[in-house]
Amino acid sequence: MLRRLIGYPARLLVFGFAAAILIGGILLALPIASRGPTLSFIDALFMATSAVCVTGLAVVDPGSAFSGFGQAALLSLVQVGGLGITTLSTAALLLIGQPISLAGSDAVQDSFALSHRISLGTMLRLVIFWTLAIEAIGAAVLFLAESQRLPLDQALWVSVFHAVSAFCNAGFGLRPDNLIADRNNAAIILPISLLIILGGLGFAVLAELARRLMQRVRGQRTMFSLHTKVALTMTGALLLIGMAGFLLLERDNLLVNMSFGDALLTGWFASVTPRTAGFNTVDYGQVTVATLYFTVVLMMIGGCPGSTAGGVKATTLGVLLALARSRYRGERGVRLFNRSVPETNIAKAGWVVALAFILMIVGAIVLSALEVSGPLHPRSVEWSLGLLFEVVSALGTVGLSTGITPQLSDGGKILLMLLMFIGRLGPLTIAVAIAQQQPRPVVSYAEEQVMIG
Repeated sequence: MLRRLIGYPARLLVFGFAAAILIGGILLALPIASRGPTLSFIDALFMATSAVCVTGLAVVDPGSAFSGFGQAALLSLVQVGGLGITTLSTAALLLIGQPISLAGSDAVQDSFALSHRISLGTMLRLVIFWTLAIEAIGAAVLFLAESQRLPLDQALWVSVFHAVSAFCNAGFGLRPDNLIADRNNAAIILPISLLIILGGLGFAVLAELARRLMQRVRGQRTMFSLHTKVALTMTGALLLIGMAGFLLLERDNLLVNMSFGDALLTGWFASVTPRTAGFNTVDYGQVTVATLYFTVVLMMIGGCPGSTAGGVKATTLGVLLALARSRYRGERGVRLFNRSVPETNIAKAGWVVALAFILMIVGAIVLSALEVSGPLHPRSVEWSLGLLFEVVSALGTVGLSTGITPQLSDGGKILLMLLMFIGRLGPLTIAVAIAQQQPRPVVSYAEEQVMIG
């Protein structure tokens, strides 16, 4: 059975993540995992899904609801989801000496968008090393700040928990208000935001940055791959646009009584966290409607491929913008940084965005039908944007909320679990997993025009 799953990587991802979620739900439902009343299995399964899918949506406060065992279990699920079931499963097989199929090897390398081929064992060691090293450095930096206000053992645990949660783009916090109390604390906000960005860039980009840096130190000429150029450019542009947009839209609301420095720090983090991180330094139930819509757009875009982030991906947006530019100019091909973009990439970008929008629309309609039908219908106008925000947050594995997650019905929670699952694995992965393994014969039909636009 295991060999058959390894031979079909997409199915391995689906079954692997589903198994991790089920095990996590059982662990979090145990009495030992809770400080007070034991969580219902639906709530425990929801938290496990949110952790494995590195989303961060929560129906309970992890810091007060879970015991030390429960918090450790939750963090382990976040780490498993961040690294990916395929990577961990393949690593386990390598450790016990089992052979890996070519399809399984390609799937692991493709999941991290590697531009050059390296041995599978080397790639796994690099991924695990980078993950643990960055998380350890982040935890050490956070510990310097946390140790000033907490007992050393508690400061260490909080630092480790938040570092892993930030790098994996999960967004779980151990404080009831997440990071709102630390909104103006640069010693906490800046390290966490940097961890979020690094986790959202992807392991391929991080590895290439390190490799190019070493080459530069040795005096060698360096040239980044197209993927890295697009990922870095789009990430920088989205961070600046997100920050400027938040500052503009909240200037007469949440930022009205803040100093310029505090407003900049708040705007910066509000731009970073919708990139599927889930931490928050502001109450999104109190922001303007325009800010909510603006944040929805940022959440839909997400991070970069091969990373712990979700969304349709920043590189996908880059390719679509290049496509729009080329069509506006009447050019035949699509180019970025003096490189031609393959037609397969363009088609995939369009398919990913189209499927994401379909899922978003259907998800919003179904969640609205579940939550505001019948006698609750008068709340539909009040809740409509909040429910849309919740759907996009789940689908983009972001974790931000206007505060309505704990109030959802069991049906609504199950729907969000499904959206988180789809969002983490990617619609294409699930489509491939359930599709026929043998492609149908190619049939060419006569062409006929369809009016567009």
